[in-house]
Amino acid sequence: MSVNIYDNANEMANVLKETEQYQSWKTAFDAVQGDEAAKDLFKQFQTIQMTVQQMMQAQQTPTPEQEKEWDAVAKDVQANDKIKSLMAAEQVLNTLLGEINDIVTKPVSESYAAVHKA
Repeated sequence: MSVNIYDNANEMANVLKETEQYQSWKTAFDAVQGDEAAKDLFKQFQTIQMTVQQMMQAQQTPTPEQEKEWDAVAKDVQANDKIKSLMAAEQVLNTLLGEINDIVTKPVSESYAAVHKA
């Protein structure tokens, strides 16, 4: 029997769009996208996040100027209700996605667990 797991994954993606978690995230995302100031601030925040991750991977230390800039952006992000709502909704959605990932990868996890018990 041949199984196309990608069909199931695509179906899951469509079902995900119907969940409360996704709908809440989408509403918050659209609110940020519809507000130019929030949208620009969020893009700036995402760029900083990527820079920080790249620097960590390269074991580099930020300059005092970078830290000052990042702190200012973080302060602005925390003061923006639309971005705060988006980040909260994203956290809830990521929890759901983590739970789904745990379910999907359960056969692999169980196999590894069985080896450690033996």
